[in-house]
Amino acid sequence: MYRDEDDLQLLAEVAGVLDQVVMDAGLSSGSYLLLRSLAREPDGRPMTELAEEFGAGPDEIAAAAKSLSVAGLVDVEGTGVVATAVGRQAVEEIDATGNEAIREYVLERPHSATVYGLMASMQAGRFTVEDLIEFLMEDEDDED
Repeated sequence: MYRDEDDLQLLAEVAGVLDQVVMDAGLSSGSYLLLRSLAREPDGRPMTELAEEFGAGPDEIAAAAKSLSVAGLVDVEGTGVVATAVGRQAVEEIDATGNEAIREYVLERPHSATVYGLMASMQAGRFTVEDLIEFLMEDEDDED
């Protein structure tokens, strides 16, 4: 999907805002994405499946899962990982904080057509952390 340079620049800046929110919550971007994926799966997922989804090695997923487990955000059960109630709540809080931080950031930008469009989408609930992550994953898939 084609996007002009201004759109791409703004979305890169917005991704940076989300990264800061995630770091402030004590997670790395990768750990957050893993936790976010697990929070949507009530029965958890096998590590091999997660490794495939994220294009990572099983050892990388195991290390991230261990870190999240120590923090009480997931339970590691055999070769699978399940988000805890605390982990699910953390994702909800990070997403809510991220959405607000993105809104504030965009409001402070010079008012271009791109900013106006993004603000209108955000106010209508059509651009959220979920949409940003989907966009970023879409671009990674397009590069393959």
